[in-house]
Amino acid sequence: MKAYKADLHVHSSHSNKPTYWAMRKFNCPESYTSPMRLYQTARERGMDFVTITDHNSISGALEIAHLPNTFISAEITAHFPENGCKTHVVVLHITEAQFAEIMSLRKDIYELVAYLNKAGIAHFLAHPLYAQNDKLTVDIIEKCLLLFNTMEIKNGCRARRFNAFTKKLVTSLTLETMEQLADKHAIVPYGSKPWIKGMVGGSDDHGGLFIARAHTTAYCGSTLNDFISAVQRGETWADGDDGGPLTMAHSMYGIAYSFYKERLGDRRRTSTPFVSTLLDRFFNLGTDKSSLLDKIRMFIRKNLPDTRATSSMSFEEILDSEARTLLNDTAFVDEIRGADHNRKIFAVTSRLANRILYRYTDRLLSLPLNAGFFDYLNTAGTIGLVQLLISPYYLSFHHQHRSKDLIAELGQRFTGNALPERQEKIALFTDTLDEINGVAITIRRLISTARDRGIELTVITSGTSPSSNLEGVRHFEAVGDFTLPEYPELKLNFPPILDVMDFIESQGFTHIHVSTPGTVGLLGLLIARLMDIPVAGTYHTDIPQYVRDLTNDEFLEQAAWSYMIWFYSQMEEVMVPSNGTREQLQSRGLAAEKMKPLPRWVDTEQFSPDKRQPGFWQQRGSTGGTTLIYVGRVSREKSLELLTEAFRTLVDEGAAASLAIVGDGPYRKEMQEALVGYPVVFTGYLQGEELQQAYAAADLFVFPSATDTFGNVVLEAQASGIPVIVSDSGGPRELMIDGETGLVFPAGDCGRLVAAVRRLVAEPALLTGMGARAREFTIAKTPDTAETFRTILNPCAKAA
Repeated sequence: MKAYKADLHVHSSHSNKPTYWAMRKFNCPESYTSPMRLYQTARERGMDFVTITDHNSISGALEIAHLPNTFISAEITAHFPENGCKTHVVVLHITEAQFAEIMSLRKDIYELVAYLNKAGIAHFLAHPLYAQNDKLTVDIIEKCLLLFNTMEIKNGCRARRFNAFTKKLVTSLTLETMEQLADKHAIVPYGSKPWIKGMVGGSDDHGGLFIARAHTTAYCGSTLNDFISAVQRGETWADGDDGGPLTMAHSMYGIAYSFYKERLGDRRRTSTPFVSTLLDRFFNLGTDKSSLLDKIRMFIRKNLPDTRATSSMSFEEILDSEARTLLNDTAFVDEIRGADHNRKIFAVTSRLANRILYRYTDRLLSLPLNAGFFDYLNTAGTIGLVQLLISPYYLSFHHQHRSKDLIAELGQRFTGNALPERQEKIALFTDTLDEINGVAITIRRLISTARDRGIELTVITSGTSPSSNLEGVRHFEAVGDFTLPEYPELKLNFPPILDVMDFIESQGFTHIHVSTPGTVGLLGLLIARLMDIPVAGTYHTDIPQYVRDLTNDEFLEQAAWSYMIWFYSQMEEVMVPSNGTREQLQSRGLAAEKMKPLPRWVDTEQFSPDKRQPGFWQQRGSTGGTTLIYVGRVSREKSLELLTEAFRTLVDEGAAASLAIVGDGPYRKEMQEALVGYPVVFTGYLQGEELQQAYAAADLFVFPSATDTFGNVVLEAQASGIPVIVSDSGGPRELMIDGETGLVFPAGDCGRLVAAVRRLVAEPALLTGMGARAREFTIAKTPDTAETFRTILNPCAKAA
């Protein structure tokens, strides 16, 4: 049996009164597709009947009304008078007189629907769950279920989950449901069986790229009247593809491309030839093809060497340079060759945007402090311009999530009518994973804990090389990286922004957790806000203290505090590792009610006195005596200059002690030089059993840092049966008992640190006793297994 098709929701250049302010400002219509082009494309793509549904206009439909198998339609903006809620009603196969009457009634949707039913005009409610303004509520949707017998359940710009929910909603209505709604809203539903809804589909195309991508199909359609009658009787179904953020964004780009061609004409081929070539390749719809001469010129230009210095290039020149690089990247071109139209456009746009953003962000960070104000302004302004150019993606990702709360409420009201609740999926964003530090170690433990508990957790990170192929990690290759001044080993990677957004959208994550406040963490926060995904964070590191130690600049320290408080204030909850950290953040302005404790501890089976190996340190060059050990990053902010001075003093006084430094970092070389001739062993990073043996074979753990918010190493040392010496500043102080499992000294006080070490070295019995109590302390304080990382891995439970 033959099926008949029509795209019942599609726009032409006569949709010329745009919703968005920016489009109105530049006098840019919502579509550039000519009615004739639309007709030809629809027919080429298998549509038996063609109509045009411009916003509150039939001018486009009238232009093709003389062609075979066409009919006049429009998408009408109608209003609920009680609250001003806007809805879109598509009216089909109308006359000019009927259109005039419809336009006069559209301010009151009740009068409009009454007229449409009385006049026998086929109509349907377009994208029922999409909020045209902020007035759409569940009550309004219930009223729509009473007013309309036909619904658009497949919209070519809306994601599958929303289209599927709409279908689920309208197909599970019952007579009882409709009677309850009729009584509740005092509205008599239309039709003899109002619980049985007709279903249609349409592309909702504005850019000319996706005409007929979604459409309506009927078996009754040998004539136009038969097809329209099938729509009215509810004997149609929705066919084709669902949409999503890429479809919506690329429709916007299609409009922008047409606007670009109209305004610049042939000048675009001389000012930005490579950009024009890319645009023509992916957005041109069959017209305005380059001549053979143009293609020859482009081939020559593409293969000539580019000798221009980046620093002297304008924005247009840099953009064109990146487009040229992309066109010459045969591996990239081959990679996307087999992709569909959406994926090709996305890959090209993402590649260009990432490269340009990276170039200008790098330029901004590289500007000297004495650079002129306009240098900073121009560079920052260009970054803003690039963000504006990719804003269609931001808008599209945002729009695909605007109705999530509405759908959740519908699911509660219509028990059994909603889609099954999705399983929780957590995306954890981190800038640090490959490094060996407390944050990275905690995240690795988190991955393992989530896997053991059957929780879907994906760690999102970015760098120049994959992150050890860890299960549960999604690594995005960085576009580039930034090296921080005076700290060359610490790099911030620039993640591919749009690619990460696309991944989060496609995987359907329900919660986002941000572990670090760097570029990757900032992207996680942006995505959470754009997509209306609940977001929480963990405060791992005292960044402002680091900034102060590294730069000795109070202005930069205050700037770091301003950023950190702003960053964590954007989140629903912030996990803090210690009471001291909580108090510090609260004193700086972070709301107390946002902060929650982060339950975590140490594995007392892995770190244990049982791992002690006689001669462990002697085999690595230690000269014996009481072995002091430091484990962690070898950098100034860990107060290692203080440890160096204290140890020199002890040895010079004749103390029988040696020092083991486990770790690496930018201060290692300088520390080694300062301790030449002293009994010190530098091992570099140790992991696994070798690290566990290193702890157990030592006698005393010394951790002078005043910047750590938690201190995994302090717990690991105590679990290994050795006492600890820590400063009175930061989180480690809360992980031990002063006078029982170790000693506390005032942060930065070398004399008091020397005295603490001297006391324990001089009293072996005290040292041994504190070590035993340290082990007992870690075992006694070990939380229940179910509590470890609970606040991260059970976001719904903690919110309850």
